[in-house]
Amino acid sequence: MERETIERLAMDRMLGELNEDAATLFEAYLAEHAEARQWAEPMMQVCTRTRDAIAQKTQPADTVARPASVRLPWIDRRTLARWAAVIAIAAGLGVAIGRRSTPSPTQKHETVIVRAAPREAGPEGWRRVLSESEQGFWQTKAVAMRQSQPREIPPSTEPGLGLWDRYRQFRKERSHEEIHQKL
Repeated sequence: MERETIERLAMDRMLGELNEDAATLFEAYLAEHAEARQWAEPMMQVCTRTRDAIAQKTQPADTVARPASVRLPWIDRRTLARWAAVIAIAAGLGVAIGRRSTPSPTQKHETVIVRAAPREAGPEGWRRVLSESEQGFWQTKAVAMRQSQPREIPPSTEPGLGLWDRYRQFRKERSHEEIHQKL
């Protein structure tokens, strides 16, 4: 038999998956072949340790004893109560401050809708808007858009020293001061 087959049969034997006849034949084969026994024994030991570890890990929590290093220290109830009080006070202060910081409700303003007849658009409409005597916002805006105004181009400015340049200058001056102090 091949090594893989022997190892699989050894695992099945240790896990109890072989029937009595197959288990007896496998034991007889291992007794006759020493080389096959050398392959099967390590696999049987691994299966036994694995089964024991699984059985230990799946025990109910009450039966498993914790080692001393894993046991949690007893928490003092007074300390726990103090922390709970600190958290409650902090939450209360947060609510109180948050409540005071909300803006007060503003008075409601009534909306007034004024209906006006639509004005004509086009070149005649502009002439009429510009010739009217009343000075409204939109009329002023329309007049300003129609009139050309000279614009000045700002003189170009050379960029000043940036943060990195100032830092380099500072380090340079500082190193010169250190050199002069050593002399």
